[in-house]
Order: sequence, then C-alpha cells, then structure tokens
Amino acid sequence: MPGMWGRLPQKAPELLLLPPAGDWKSPEDVERFAKECMELCVSPGWVMRWDRAVKRLGCCRLGEKIISFSRYFVEAYLTKDPELIRRTVLHELAHARAWEMYHERGHGAAWQRACAELGIPGERAACACDDFSPVKSGHERKARYALCHKETGEVYRYYFRKPRLNERRLRYSYMPGRKKETFGKLQIVDLRDYADTSE
Repeated sequence: MPGMWGRLPQKAPELLLLPPAGDWKSPEDVERFAKECMELCVSPGWVMRWDRAVKRLGCCRLGEKIISFSRYFVEAYLTKDPELIRRTVLHELAHARAWEMYHERGHGAAWQRACAELGIPGERAACACDDFSPVKSGHERKARYALCHKETGEVYRYYFRKPRLNERRLRYSYMPGRKKETFGKLQIVDLRDYADTSE
C-alpha cells in the first residue's frame, strides 16, 4: 500500500546549486558550508552540531532536526580528503531532504534521489576510511563504567557514560557466543569506586 506521500516522481532529479566546497582551513569552514547547504536544501528549523564520535562520520536525527558530524573526523580529513567531508555533509543532508520531501528514512530510493539532487549520485550507505580516533595524550578521556562478569570480574566493555542497563534488563542479558557462562551474570561497575585515591 503506497504511503500518504505517494510514489517518487519519475522525472530526472533537478540538480541543486550549492556553495563551493573543499578549500577549507578549519572545521569552522566546514560548519559554514554545511549551514549554507542546509538553508538551500531543507526547511528552517534544522541545526548542525559537532559530536565526538569515533566510529561514524556523520549522523542525521530526523525527529530532532539535527545533523551532526564528528569533529575528530573533520579535523583528521580536512586536508587529507576534503571530498570525503563534502560527501559526508551532503549524505546527511540527503537524509533530511528525503524525510521532508517523501517522509522516508534510510538509504532507499528517496534518499538516493535526494543524493542525486545534491550532486552525489551513486552515494553509498557507508564508506570505509582510515581511523580518525583522537590522538591520545596525557589527558585522554578515561572510561567511567564497565560491563563485567559478577563472579569472575572479567570485563567485556567499557563506557564513558552510564549505559542504560538496569538490574532487571541485566538479569536477562548475556554476551553473544557465551550465553551459558554469562546469562544473568553481568553487572555494570562504576570504575570510580575502584580508583586508587592513595597518594
């Protein structure tokens, strides 16, 4: 059953005229480019933000009308591959446009059409790139919580923020591939309780 927005138009997508990109000296130049594109591509109310993601390049939160980009990624690729930054900005804008124009999310036909309108036809859902984790220094961010085994103390994951895993949910949780030994035996530990405060 077709949605309330109907089918995608059959005519070829019209290419939108966007500001020039690529001659960036700082993340602020990328931010300016992204905001100028947003004014041309989506309705008012959308905002652009920075985040500290190290596993993805950008993100489009449709419900909140927020498009965010990893500052670590932009800083790492500013001179290394500005084209990848440009495509990432337009990739996320295409999600916002596909949602507004056709009320569709994901990387389907509406998103692909929006990509073509923004000048990046054939854009892929994901791309491979080198690691862009921040360079570690003496002041790197430390994990505050850990997911570990109640009996053995084995640590499975670390978290910077307190995860949304309450006691009830943990009772039915287990580690993939290790159900027999971990089912109902996981707990979240606050690592600050174990910090060595003696000096």
